[in-house]
Amino acid sequence: MKISVDAGALCSPNKFGTYIVTENILKAIGTFDKDNTYTGYLYRRTHHLPVSENIEFKVLSPSLAWMSVRVSAEELIRPKDVYLGLSQAIPWLSGAKIISFLHGLSFYEHKELYKESFEALKDQVMFATTRAQKVIVSSVKVKKALGELFGFTDSVVIPFGVPFDMLPNQSKKSIKSSKPPKSARPYFLFVGMSHKIKNIDFLVKAFKIFKEKSANKDFELVLVGDHQKFADAKLGIRCITANRNDLVRLYVDATSYLSASHHESFNLPVLEALSQNCTVVGKSSAIIPELAEYVHIADEMEGFVGNMNSIAMNKRDVDIKKIIAKFSWEDYVNKLKTLF
Repeated sequence: MKISVDAGALCSPNKFGTYIVTENILKAIGTFDKDNTYTGYLYRRTHHLPVSENIEFKVLSPSLAWMSVRVSAEELIRPKDVYLGLSQAIPWLSGAKIISFLHGLSFYEHKELYKESFEALKDQVMFATTRAQKVIVSSVKVKKALGELFGFTDSVVIPFGVPFDMLPNQSKKSIKSSKPPKSARPYFLFVGMSHKIKNIDFLVKAFKIFKEKSANKDFELVLVGDHQKFADAKLGIRCITANRNDLVRLYVDATSYLSASHHESFNLPVLEALSQNCTVVGKSSAIIPELAEYVHIADEMEGFVGNMNSIAMNKRDVDIKKIIAKFSWEDYVNKLKTLF
């Protein structure tokens, strides 16, 4: 079958979030699907593309009205059997079977945090659920919310796999070539964008309480991303940037990964941390059901800090083999192919 793919996320200079998801899905398709051929649509040239014999990348210009007009035109001029909307966006016109990916509904669950983008995000979901033959979500949590909030009950749950650069053979290479900021002090870690949905204020408050114990005075909190407003040298809060190689090392050396988001549809950094034998402390709102059994969950501040204290005193190992087996890109592609 001939399949078109929205690979526009790979054109972004920001290599996190949807970029990482898109990159890994394309790598998985190139690795595990030898039965079909794919055309990945880009809105500008980029050198960061997965190499595969069954995927051809094509720049569609102009970028103005790219999805609504340019991609629609391409779909009609050179029709395909299936269209994959990896970034939630789908063309206005296409003769292909449309499969849309929906990465989350945090904007709907917490409208107050998405005042500027709420209407656009809502329209995107409404358009996808009315035009797509299938909608793929990353968790049963999103499937349930999609049914309750939009009345759409026919979504298909396919959780993401462990990112390829976090798998054992590759992560060992990443550690050797990494140069993260050095520190002899133990630390807790957070990775993510600077958005109120991530509830970083809660993490900072939890860390302050944690540090009140004299036994914890040497610990740091390392925030990866644009979080300078939280930096506090006296308290031991560092805000840094890190490439993917450095990120592997940061996960490996961390005492624990922390996540307190008000809402998450998957929370890929949690899976990344677990794959690197980094225990995770999280609020239930930040952890999807598929990952819950591997995470130390507490919603109240006292329990959250209690988990931090417990792990600081006795760090646990993660069953990495079980994580990798459960969150497999090969399984992901096989399930995806059944929809074609």
